[in-house]
Amino acid sequence: MKDPDRRRLLHIVEQINKIARYTAEGRAAFDLDEKTQDAVIRCLSVIGEAAGALTVATYRAIPSLPPQLPKSQRNLLVHEYWRIDLDIVWATIERDLPALTSGIESTLVESNDRDL
Repeated sequence: MKDPDRRRLLHIVEQINKIARYTAEGRAAFDLDEKTQDAVIRCLSVIGEAAGALTVATYRAIPSLPPQLPKSQRNLLVHEYWRIDLDIVWATIERDLPALTSGIESTLVESNDRDL
């Protein structure tokens, strides 16, 4: 794996970890705290930007990274911010991010094993 992709994957995991910390108190706390919502939305934007810059080979190596989804979600969050649906944001946090973390970590481990 190329170093820029490795760095981007690490950035994605870092943002997912931030989201986990920010939302540790659960959905009700998230719904009541605009600052947390804004922080999570920014993290999701960074994830989308980093994912959109991955090479095709790296993108394909991570089955939990659906084609175009992170980048299209990032575009919605940044360019069509008035359409943000907190139910979808929360579903992404609960359903998609754990699988994405697992997929990225597996890909990084496999890549390290091949590079040895």
